[in-house]
Amino acid sequence: MDDDFLLLNGLLLLGFVTCALLALVAFFAWQRPVSQGRIGPLEASLGYALCVAAVPPAVWWCVGAYLRRLQGLSGNAPSFWTHLADIGVAFIVFACLWVSWAVAFALACLAAWRFSVCARRWREGVGA
Repeated sequence: MDDDFLLLNGLLLLGFVTCALLALVAFFAWQRPVSQGRIGPLEASLGYALCVAAVPPAVWWCVGAYLRRLQGLSGNAPSFWTHLADIGVAFIVFACLWVSWAVAFALACLAAWRFSVCARRWREGVGA
């Protein structure tokens, strides 16, 4: 039973770390064109917001699918407790998805601010 909790906690931590790393990669991917003046801060902010909004469902769907696969490999006949645990895992993954979206919204706001600063610096550098 303790191994199951360790696995669940590890997968949840892996899901949050994956979302954070993908958001960081997307930020740098959008910051480069803004700092070079190829796109504006509004376009970069919207593109980044779409990226960080699309990443969490994919990550948490993979975590949930992996947990369902592990449950199917156990070979035991489903019992009441198995179904209850499945509902609990689904609730946890759903809650993690919403937490990831909340963090993604905060990151998108910070990124929008940073993109506007990069664009202003580029305009000042070109105008000087």
